[in-house]
Amino acid sequence: MDIVVAERALVAESPEGDRTSIHVTVGRPFKVAEQTWSCPLRLDGLGSVSDGLGVDSWSALTVAIGVVHQHLTACIEQGMRLVCAYDNSDIDLDDLFPRF
Repeated sequence: MDIVVAERALVAESPEGDRTSIHVTVGRPFKVAEQTWSCPLRLDGLGSVSDGLGVDSWSALTVAIGVVHQHLTACIEQGMRLVCAYDNSDIDLDDLFPRF
């Protein structure tokens, strides 16, 4: 990943108190072919994920963000709590992914 566009550090905490550090990194979308763009994505702590793909940079970026949302939602559905890596405050997915 050449250029990082956005990143976030958080922790997934299980009901038993086990903690997993998660580092989300989204890179700058780039053109792969005519009408095919890729947006680099890493979810360190949650395993490997595919980059976001789309017909333009906008769609590739929004797909990548959607992948992050899906993985963090899965953590919550498994009973985990998401907290900020810096101050242990609770993280609400509605705050990370606002709807306007």
